Amino acid sequence: MYTEEYESKGFPFRDFLLKLILIIIFVFLLVWLLPKFIAPKVVNKTEKISGETVDLSPLTSQIFADNLERMKNAAISYYTSERLPKEVGESDTMTLSDMIGKKLIVALIDKNNKACDVEKSYVKITKMDDEYLLKVNLKDSEKEDYILVHLGCYNYCDSYLCAKKTSDVPIKGSKVTSTVPIKDYYVETPSGNTPNDNSNNQTDKPSNNPSKEPTNDPTTKPTDKPTDKPTSDPTVEPSQSPAPSKEPGYVYEYQKRTNAEFTSWTSWSNWSKTACSTKAYNCNDNDITCLRKVQLLERKEKIGTYDKKYSKTRNVVVQTGSYTQKACSKYNYVIVDNVTYATTTTRTYTTVNTITKSTAGRGGWTYNGRQSYTNPPRDTATTHYEFVGADYSYCNETCTSLPNFYYDSYTYTGGLSTVTNTISTPGHTNTSTSTSHDVTVKATCGEFVTKTIPIYGTITVTEMDTRRENLYGNVCYMSEKTRKLTNSGKVYTKWSKYNDKSLLNDGWYYTGAKKLK
Repeated sequence: MYTEEYESKGFPFRDFLLKLILIIIFVFLLVWLLPKFIAPKVVNKTEKISGETVDLSPLTSQIFADNLERMKNAAISYYTSERLPKEVGESDTMTLSDMIGKKLIVALIDKNNKACDVEKSYVKITKMDDEYLLKVNLKDSEKEDYILVHLGCYNYCDSYLCAKKTSDVPIKGSKVTSTVPIKDYYVETPSGNTPNDNSNNQTDKPSNNPSKEPTNDPTTKPTDKPTDKPTSDPTVEPSQSPAPSKEPGYVYEYQKRTNAEFTSWTSWSNWSKTACSTKAYNCNDNDITCLRKVQLLERKEKIGTYDKKYSKTRNVVVQTGSYTQKACSKYNYVIVDNVTYATTTTRTYTTVNTITKSTAGRGGWTYNGRQSYTNPPRDTATTHYEFVGADYSYCNETCTSLPNFYYDSYTYTGGLSTVTNTISTPGHTNTSTSTSHDVTVKATCGEFVTKTIPIYGTITVTEMDTRRENLYGNVCYMSEKTRKLTNSGKVYTKWSKYNDKSLLNDGWYYTGAKKLK
């Protein structure tokens, strides 16, 4: 009876335990899933660095932007005039490893305390038409990104190059009225005379674009003129003292300053040759020491001529010796490259070293004419070539490769037949007997006589031709303009009563000094 009642009512503790377990599981799932639905959206933050937008989200951090800035500043300080690329489109690249090696920068550490990649991190500067474009690329342990910086020599630069301000970027449709001359391979000059090519007597303005190379005549003036005259005299702001308090029996000191005055700038002088070590000079028009400006132009020009040699090697057949031997009287014999030949006619094998157009027919050689060869021809036992000179018809002012060479060609028409020795006859069986060097030989060549047998061999010779060609080098020009200081400015002093309106309204100011009347 107890058992039936117990089973019908169940066990309360077990039900409680089961419910507790289910609640715990539900809470765990809720804790695990809820953040996935209510997690805040991450918004990437950006910031302008040298005119470019760089991602500064928590994944990249401010450290990445700082490292980019360090590389940019190190590059700008390194690229002085002599290190900049000269031609438009030309670039120069330094890896972070190179920069560290040059002591321009120390190793860069990212937000994870790891060193940035020293090979894939780099700076690259490229010559544009009238400025330079600097690319700064950085790769650390998490990301890789870059910025682009426009550089130039502007009047607000503290160093040779600095980043272009946004206000200096020309707006479409606007017109730039002046430029700051810088020393470069080609310089856009604000005014003056540009060298002109004597060959065409045309006036060309020097330009930063090497595709339009300036001409050579340093007597013609460029057409563009800048606004070099100051728009107003320099303004000197005195450090005025506040008005003193009025005291009976005293007079007060007033001062007035006048600005410096200059003559107008002269026109830019004619271009004249100068040493390439000459420095360009530009200064602030408001500076009383700024009395002279210099602009430079450097370019390649013809500076003279020189004799350039062109040479080629080839194999030729020449006589190297001879010897005396018993031989058939009806035939002539010759040895060429250790092979013995008998002539099949009575024509002798004339020494090839002495062949000319006029003697070729008498020596069994026929003149074939003259021809230009890219690769020099090679002599054989029956052909011979005489070097004449170089063929420059395929060259311009300077041959980028070797020119062709001209040769006179000759062919031996006397006929040659290979034999084993000088007592053999070409194409016949020996039938008569003769003794030479204790050897009995049968031959149908008639009698044997003592003959001089010429010996020829192949040697390598160098054939050379010389042509006078133009010599080019860098030539530098300078142009300058000047002005004179006519009035350096003065400071005038007066003592007057307190709050003298006539003086104050006329530009005078208190110095703060006072004295008894």
